[in-house]
Amino acid sequence: MKKLIFCCLVVLMGACKDDKKDPEPEVDHASGFVGVYKTTTVGTGTTNHEWKVTTEAKNQLSIAYTKKTEIAFGGTTLKLTQEYPLTKVKVTAADSFEINEEVDVTQSNGEALKQKVAGIGTKVVNANGVLQLNITLKMVNSSTGAAQPDEYLEFKKQP
Repeated sequence: MKKLIFCCLVVLMGACKDDKKDPEPEVDHASGFVGVYKTTTVGTGTTNHEWKVTTEAKNQLSIAYTKKTEIAFGGTTLKLTQEYPLTKVKVTAADSFEINEEVDVTQSNGEALKQKVAGIGTKVVNANGVLQLNITLKMVNSSTGAAQPDEYLEFKKQP
């Protein structure tokens, strides 16, 4: 009788075993960020920022970041265009992403610049119902170690 109870117990334990061997696939949130986003900042000059966001892979984005700065100085206007090819932007949730990479920046003045770009961004809908990406960007010159002041940006999605 003890053997029969033991056998039933073993069979019952086997039947209760979880048959899910494969974890559920991770949801790809990257497509929810795709589009063109723009913002303008004013300080010592005016800077127009543009992000062209595309998907690179599952939960990975590519951002073509163009920054055009104009500074009026001594009766003349100085212009500088910088292009940051961000190709390893990681989507961490349906409404957040992380930038943490070192890029070779293309500049209109022809000077070489390698920068570390980092920040955690969020996707929100603003009070006007427009989708936007908010981020505090941290940039450090890879050659000199000189850091630019952190810059909070709100990129509004373009129609």
